[in-house]
Amino acid sequence: MGVPAVQGISAAEALDARLSGIEKRLDAALERLSRVTVLERRLEEAIPYFATRSERLVGSQSIYLGEHTAVTFLRNGLRMLVDTRSLDVGIHLLTLGEWEQTDMAIFARLLQPGDKVLDIGANHGVYALHAALAVGPRGQVHAFEPNPRLAWLADFSLKINGFGDYATLHQMGASDASGIGRLFFSDALSGSGAILPARLSPNDHEVTCRLEALDNVFPDPSFTVDVIKMDIEGFEGLALRGMRQLLARSPQVKMMMEYAPEWIARAGYAPEVIFEELEALGLKIWIMSDVGRLQAIAPQALRASAKPIQNILLAREVPRAFL
Repeated sequence: MGVPAVQGISAAEALDARLSGIEKRLDAALERLSRVTVLERRLEEAIPYFATRSERLVGSQSIYLGEHTAVTFLRNGLRMLVDTRSLDVGIHLLTLGEWEQTDMAIFARLLQPGDKVLDIGANHGVYALHAALAVGPRGQVHAFEPNPRLAWLADFSLKINGFGDYATLHQMGASDASGIGRLFFSDALSGSGAILPARLSPNDHEVTCRLEALDNVFPDPSFTVDVIKMDIEGFEGLALRGMRQLLARSPQVKMMMEYAPEWIARAGYAPEVIFEELEALGLKIWIMSDVGRLQAIAPQALRASAKPIQNILLAREVPRAFL
């Protein structure tokens, strides 16, 4: 069927004009489709962006149980009990579902299924919970916390997540020998509890606590450890002395430790002796940076550092996860 001629315009010209109009409408439609495609792409990018942030809100929901106790959810979905008076560790767990994010990322890279892990200075138990999830039923987790309130919370958290068969809470402090110590702590600053010969502050509480050398806790010569996290506010030197046999028979051990020479000296242990003992055990030192990287450092350089507190990693070789 032909295209009728219009007055003053030939049939061919009319067809060209009609085709041109169709092309313009097609171009306009394609432009609108391209806008839809861009919108779809932006939506695809936006969904994970908002999902991540909504997971933080959902995952960190907390329910108050009374008596200064709440149950909250960590970012990885684990449940844990938190002392609501804690304005350092507790407030992070309740609002963000995490604590010491950078250090925890390094800790997670050290863990393998089946590992044996020690959390020395467990506090609320967040490191112990992450460790139990990572090592699974073929592994073992031993958490040490002398504060009776925090020890109860950590123990309950391990059990309500189903880790009770292979994760154990020891209500005691790690030292160089068996004995009784005095623990000073604050409910508001739960991460600052310390076993020291004198009271830190008039607002601190004081309780007696059991002290034990880890060589006595694990006397079996076949028992070895793979990963240790230790943060005990200056008692690290004494704890290291009390686990020399355990460290000596654990060739693959990797230990995250807080190094604060003034606090160590305040606990009655000469900080320089630590380096002598580490050298005797063949343990090398790496600094843990704020971006989750490791930097090797010589003992002399660490001793000369002006930083009052540093997080260090001890191992005989660079951990495989960081090669």
